[in-house]
Amino acid sequence: MKFKSFYWYFGVFIAIISIGNVVLGSTQNAEESLNNLGVLHHIKILNMPSTQVVANTNTLQPAPIVKFRKLDKEIIGPNITAESALVVDFETGDILYNKNALNRHQLASITKLMSAIVVMDEYKWGNQKYIPMTQTAFDTYGGNSLRVGEQFMVEDILRASLMVSSNDAAQLLAESFGGPEEFISKMNKKAKDLSMNESEFFNSHGLDEKPISNYSTASDVMELTENLYYNYPNLIEVLKQRETILTPKSGQSIKVGNTNEMLDKDTQMIVGKTGLTDEAGETLSSVVSIKDRDVGIVVLKSSIGGYRFQDTRNLIKWVEDNYSI
Repeated sequence: MKFKSFYWYFGVFIAIISIGNVVLGSTQNAEESLNNLGVLHHIKILNMPSTQVVANTNTLQPAPIVKFRKLDKEIIGPNITAESALVVDFETGDILYNKNALNRHQLASITKLMSAIVVMDEYKWGNQKYIPMTQTAFDTYGGNSLRVGEQFMVEDILRASLMVSSNDAAQLLAESFGGPEEFISKMNKKAKDLSMNESEFFNSHGLDEKPISNYSTASDVMELTENLYYNYPNLIEVLKQRETILTPKSGQSIKVGNTNEMLDKDTQMIVGKTGLTDEAGETLSSVVSIKDRDVGIVVLKSSIGGYRFQDTRNLIKWVEDNYSI
């Protein structure tokens, strides 16, 4: 009886040990499997050590930009008065609308975008260099907003030129940065650098001149506008302002507004530069937001009477109505 009890207890003991080994082996295998799963998924499981994954930036590819897509194959064109117009998605370079974009037209004060770029290629924003208003600049037709002899910072002269479209300010910049003839040469060289091959400048302000005035195409103006938008942030901040104060070194401060009325009335408008002369008609080069994308719009020789703004509004709505992303 005692031997039977001994063998019975001994058998139970052996069975318990065997079961324990099986359970232990299963647990170890389970832990090993979980750890392997953790390695595969780069996560921490049980006692697996932390794993840092470092991406190789050389192998990363940017996600493709989703393009504007026409909603219909046949689209009725927009109702605009401009003789030339161009609409371009800056993110892809795609042309969304083109009307005679290679035809030459007078530019009017869109010229001042080129003048400002030429200045900024030589001048460091924030230097606060003062320059005096000259009689010859003051006498420029359509100017007379800055008094002769008063000294203004270059930054304020640029604000006057770009915002209120002051012709005397643009002329003063030309006189102060090499003189009118050299400055015009710089403008034309910059045009060539930007592949604006159908453009030529004869003054820094854009007023009509005889025998020929500044001319360009909607395509060339788009190149100019895009270059300024992405490479000259200080000028873009100026163009975004609805109004500002010009402060001479001595004398009374001058409050100036922006000729781009769409800044107040249209939420899509980001920046724009207006122009208006008898030869040029109304002109406007702008960057707007359409479906959260930066889109350039140029209209040349719109009808006089505020139609540069209405043409731009019509083009914005036309893109919104006929394209999706």
